[in-house]
Amino acid sequence: MLGNISDEETNELIRLVSENVRANLMGRSVVETKLFPVSHYIHVATYILYDQAFQYNISREITKILSPEELARRNKTLGSYLNQLAFNSFAMLYLHGRAQVIYDKIERKRLGDSSIEIEPEEKKEELKFMLDFWKRLSPNYRNDGKMVVEDGTIQIIPQNFVDTLRQEMFPVGDKPELVKKIKRTTAMLTSRNFLAQAECRAGIFEHGPYETELPAEKLIFKEFQLLYAGEELENLQSEYNLNIATLDHIKTKAKSPVANVIFGMTLKDMQKLEYNDWGTCFCDPSDFTKNITSVGLWTKELIHPKDPRFPDPDTIQNLSFDYLDPLMNYSQQAQTEMYINIAKWDYMRKLMTGVNLYANFIALFALYAGLENKWDWNWINDVIENKQRSDLVNTADVRGYIDHLGKFPKGVHPFLARFFRSKKKRLEDPSYYFLQN
Repeated sequence: MLGNISDEETNELIRLVSENVRANLMGRSVVETKLFPVSHYIHVATYILYDQAFQYNISREITKILSPEELARRNKTLGSYLNQLAFNSFAMLYLHGRAQVIYDKIERKRLGDSSIEIEPEEKKEELKFMLDFWKRLSPNYRNDGKMVVEDGTIQIIPQNFVDTLRQEMFPVGDKPELVKKIKRTTAMLTSRNFLAQAECRAGIFEHGPYETELPAEKLIFKEFQLLYAGEELENLQSEYNLNIATLDHIKTKAKSPVANVIFGMTLKDMQKLEYNDWGTCFCDPSDFTKNITSVGLWTKELIHPKDPRFPDPDTIQNLSFDYLDPLMNYSQQAQTEMYINIAKWDYMRKLMTGVNLYANFIALFALYAGLENKWDWNWINDVIENKQRSDLVNTADVRGYIDHLGKFPKGVHPFLARFFRSKKKRLEDPSYYFLQN
């Protein structure tokens, strides 16, 4: 039964996630457009996920149809909607919201409100359910069965599938101009994605390194999701009634030739190829242009993730390099178009666009259970308009979170300082707090 874990195991999982998130924060690199209030919207979203039991309530419904184990296994393929970043975020964002609430209550108690219960039994039960759900995800997704990235690798697809993909790649050692075009394309897609995703990493995922037939050569993948391909995405939305606000602002006049694209590269003689739980690759040399020996391009057919064919490799189609120029043109045009439009938005719309991405990430999990239409995911419009229509969130409370966080520089919740304490203090009292009595 999900959630049937001891206090001791719960605390150990809290410690594990706390230290894992700290390590990832320390290695984080940021691509910013300076348009979005990133810290403010992250902390608002995590309040919603925890304080309003938003993530818990949806997760409970998912498990009535689909186990976390099966959900994870369905994503062991290229171009999946969920990945190591999504699974890591499942625990991280929930615990982030919990830590904010606990910090606030401790402060209120310190100021004399003795009636406050720091962590009610009901919330402890929710916490145990969420951590038990999380610990079943990555071990069934990753080839090594680990909950977090321990050895710097994210290997998710079987070696026989790697070998098949390897046969579809083309040598580029004698094609420096093609290599430069590939690097430019991935760079432009990355810039477009960070603007489309309100400066967060959702939509980009890197994994590997995988073994090849040559000991000094490794294979890595970089994936881009939610490229606006016009009719292809509209048809998917229409077929499954996917009315999710996340997609609205990416519907540009510029159209991508494909809805997603996956780049595979073999690299030789690399000194370092390491990944973190957020699907970011750290390389030495950082510019590995001269180390690329072959490249492959693929796209994944847009099908509903509850479809029994998923994740059949037959849904993955090899692409020619003729797609590079259209992808570059799309990226540049879409980025320009979005930037002009977003720059006109007021603060609340920018903030709630980010909140939507971080809170409604759980909608992707609901897709796998076929529950995407059980809830109205456009509740962000309630907050923007200061109305209460949705039964998913309480608008007044969300506005309260916004105002509360607005008192702090850049909307950063002060609990975050806990990540920067000494190792000894963190071992005694982890950043995300042990169970509170």
